[in-house]
Amino acid sequence: MKIGIIGLGRIGKTHLKAIQKIDGLKVIAVSDIDEKQCNQIAEENKIPYSYIDYNKLIANKEVEAIWICSPSKLHYEQVSAALEHKKFVFCEKPLEIEIDKITALLNSFSDIDKRLMIGFNKRFDSEFIEAKKNIAKIGVPTIVKITSRDPAPPTLAYLKTSGGLFKDMTIHDFDMSRFIVEDDVVEVYATGSINYIEGIDGLDIDTAMVTLKFKNGIICTIDNSRQSPYGYDQRLEILGTLGMLQVNNKKVNHNSFYTTQGKQSSVYQNFFLERYADAYEQEARAFLDCVVAKREFPATAYDALKALELAEACKKSLLENRAVRIS
Repeated sequence: MKIGIIGLGRIGKTHLKAIQKIDGLKVIAVSDIDEKQCNQIAEENKIPYSYIDYNKLIANKEVEAIWICSPSKLHYEQVSAALEHKKFVFCEKPLEIEIDKITALLNSFSDIDKRLMIGFNKRFDSEFIEAKKNIAKIGVPTIVKITSRDPAPPTLAYLKTSGGLFKDMTIHDFDMSRFIVEDDVVEVYATGSINYIEGIDGLDIDTAMVTLKFKNGIICTIDNSRQSPYGYDQRLEILGTLGMLQVNNKKVNHNSFYTTQGKQSSVYQNFFLERYADAYEQEARAFLDCVVAKREFPATAYDALKALELAEACKKSLLENRAVRIS
């Protein structure tokens, strides 16, 4: 399958690296507004087509599938154009930060679940997949706890276009909660504060705690922080009627040193590019497998819609300082 990538920033380069490891996928075109970088990446990776205008990549008849790794504000128009050109599409999260636009995509393309996959990469992490497989061993789940804390905050320029913490960061955890619980949320409560980033008052928060109540009675808590001084913190805990299941952080290595001063161990893996490197590969492999088998993708536009609905409800809960019901 011949692939085109739109957007060659940090995440675009990560997907390029992952795709290159998958037999059956070949990147033949790239696009980025930084002409020098775009041409350089194309030359270094022997990619024949390099475009400043992403529309030219989409119109390229040799390109069969498109990876959209551009800023969030461009996703809707690029996804729409790619689908209209009959391409298979992979879109990084969030698909869109406006519910109406995701609804428009769902209404416009009847086969969208077999043509558009969303980049909820945590679904493809081996640790989380293994946890989900073993839930039955702890009986009936009652509480799910998700921790996601970044080692350092993004820039103010990024925050101004990100859609806010709930749509940019917690969106992954909203999807993970639905992936684990396999049910819909009926009520949310969110609280947040500013502890780390100067100049974002009135723009966003950098610390949040969210409680989700599912139809089946399971309660999920999510805690987010834009800054974690000890490293990238990614944990999952599931309490059941017969026991508990935990997914702990991955470290650079798992050596431990014991001395008279105490115990020392390795730091956590640096950030999401390192922590989820394997997940990005599995994501690309799943994309190919679904296209070949003509089956629905494992993370769809509908999943993106449900996660965005939770983000909107949490924002409302935060502003109004109350629990918000979801119909």
